[in-house]
Amino acid sequence: MNSKRETGIAQPPLVAIRVDSGHKIGSGHIHRCLFVGIFLRNNGFNPIFICRNFPGSIWHEIKQNGFEYVLLPSDERFAFSVFSSTFSVEDYENMALDADECADVFAQHYAGQKIAWAITDHMLIRKPWQTRFSSKMNCKLLAIDGQANVAHHADVLLDPQIHENPTEKWDGLLPSFCTIFNGPTCLPLSPAFESARNKAQVRTGILNKVLVCFGGTDFNDLVYRTTSAMISWLRQAASKKINIDIAVPAHLQSVNRLEELVAVDSRFQLHVGVNDLSPFMVAADLAIGGGGIMLWERCLLGLPAIVVPLSENQKKPIELLESKGAVISVTSPDQGYEASFGKALTDIYQKPGILSNMSSAAFDIMSDSPRTNDWLNVMKGCNDG
Repeated sequence: MNSKRETGIAQPPLVAIRVDSGHKIGSGHIHRCLFVGIFLRNNGFNPIFICRNFPGSIWHEIKQNGFEYVLLPSDERFAFSVFSSTFSVEDYENMALDADECADVFAQHYAGQKIAWAITDHMLIRKPWQTRFSSKMNCKLLAIDGQANVAHHADVLLDPQIHENPTEKWDGLLPSFCTIFNGPTCLPLSPAFESARNKAQVRTGILNKVLVCFGGTDFNDLVYRTTSAMISWLRQAASKKINIDIAVPAHLQSVNRLEELVAVDSRFQLHVGVNDLSPFMVAADLAIGGGGIMLWERCLLGLPAIVVPLSENQKKPIELLESKGAVISVTSPDQGYEASFGKALTDIYQKPGILSNMSSAAFDIMSDSPRTNDWLNVMKGCNDG
């Protein structure tokens, strides 16, 4: 079969996106990269994903969205937990090994085709991987990372966190030629959320509907504990009109227990395997969940939230949003979680002005969304050159 290149038709530049998901890793990185991939595909690039088939991986969503992909075998050396924040010598060695495997497998699947850019969004894909892969494949590199705790070898860095001086934040961790773009609005969200933004309004302050969603991982059984705490809280609340949507992935281990828990109360609706949360967020007056990409999705739709940091790297963004009045943080999912969570709910319920103020603050966080064309133009310019 003749390729487009052989027939004289220019091929879209290839972009290799290295990202993983799984029980230990979570699903947020995959979802973030899916939105980046859709954005790049709509702007003349051909994204190809490289993922490992870890237990709990959602790589099938890449396939469902029509992207090409290269699937690597599961390997525990590369299943870096979201709760880890330090790297061992072995971790750095594994980064280079992963880069070699990715380059070799990609060359087998796409023989003779050149990668223009590689994108990395991964706890265990940093400078050793980036240096090795970009050298082997002779490509530019874009990194997505907000932690600033480990060095990157990248031409472009997208830091989705808010910081007044990103250059200072990343001092000593990036090459001199790297261009930084920072803030949550520099990353595209799903087209469904961009569309839903037109329907979202500042909340009135009356608590009628609550959305409980902790994403693709539930290390501390927080979905079940939150639901149980809400049932206890509702028994004490004067109003019986509050309805609760609970959205969980199909692989959540507590699904059967959740079904039994909410079966006796019609105010609770359990939704399993939801692909698009935007309608639930538009309809809700309050969300309860973790950080990660949903932090910014909720802000885009002006949705107030009680937020629990699910990993170390979620703490600072949540603290920042709390300082701006967009969320209320329940800082620790330990034995005191239920009491802290109940107090936050009671404060919101008894003081309706809290919700409307939080909603306005959330909208303000994402008021300049999207800011994606600047780094897109860098990618296009380098490719044209």
